Amino acid sequence: MPFPIIIRRSTRLHLQRFRGAAGLMLLFLASPSLPDAPSLSDDGAQLFAQLAAPSFDERFETFDHGIDQARPARPHRWRTVFGYGGARSVSNRQMSAGSFASDAQFAGMTPAGPARHPLKLDPFRHEPGKLTILASRTPPEARALAWNKPFYGGAITSKFSFSQKYGYFEIEARLPAGKGMWPAFWLMPVGGSWPDDGEIDIFEGLGDPHTIFCTVIAGPHKKTMRIRLDFDVSSGFHRYGVLWRSEETIWYVDRKPVVRAPTPAALTTQEAYVIANLAVGGSWGGYPDGTTRFPGRYEVRRITVWPLPQPTR
Repeated sequence: MPFPIIIRRSTRLHLQRFRGAAGLMLLFLASPSLPDAPSLSDDGAQLFAQLAAPSFDERFETFDHGIDQARPARPHRWRTVFGYGGARSVSNRQMSAGSFASDAQFAGMTPAGPARHPLKLDPFRHEPGKLTILASRTPPEARALAWNKPFYGGAITSKFSFSQKYGYFEIEARLPAGKGMWPAFWLMPVGGSWPDDGEIDIFEGLGDPHTIFCTVIAGPHKKTMRIRLDFDVSSGFHRYGVLWRSEETIWYVDRKPVVRAPTPAALTTQEAYVIANLAVGGSWGGYPDGTTRFPGRYEVRRITVWPLPQPTR
């Protein structure tokens, strides 16, 4: 295997739901090769030679986004809220115990409902060909309107614009480093409930510039794999991807396979959409300290999805 892998159990907080009570499924460090699937010993060239035209290809020439709570007649490309619990709920924007997903329209919440004027806590910086999500400290005067969260970042989700069952999902990005920074790129099923219907984390970072975590969740079972990298994730752009198949899921870094695991049955029943977000703080990775530099910067140049290649004959 190109990178050493360590199994760990985390207590990641997702949308106000703790996973720490979940059981741990055994990780198979090597699983049997499947027909037409690359092994971890190859360079992944077989897969990428077979990929056809992408089914989704975002290169951020523009940034079409909105805060729709329900699917509109013409969805934005990206939704900057999660949608859970309604517009007034912290679950609508919560990313971790310490941070929420903000945007230019976020006005904050009062006991009577949304405040009247935006707080000007926009984490997004767009230029043609790149979207940057910033992580910042919540201004003291705004914390009472932001569930008392000390930090804010941003999230983009394709729930209303794109979903797909199986395929190769990839992001090209430069990640932030520093204690408490928590960038992620992941897949969520379009329906059902979490965690029973599953989740695939293509990567999560916890501030260590040489480490990412890859996870698959299905009901009470979770596998989290620690991947040690031979480069600094904050020093340049790299590709992080996953090949999602009915039998097996394979994770890639710079299009090299790094780990694989059997696909749980819960993740074979419906399509999934993509989420990229930058959170701050939490019980898993800890909170920022004096060494953490703000704002954190999660720079994304491309998010692309391909359907599964046709079997070779």
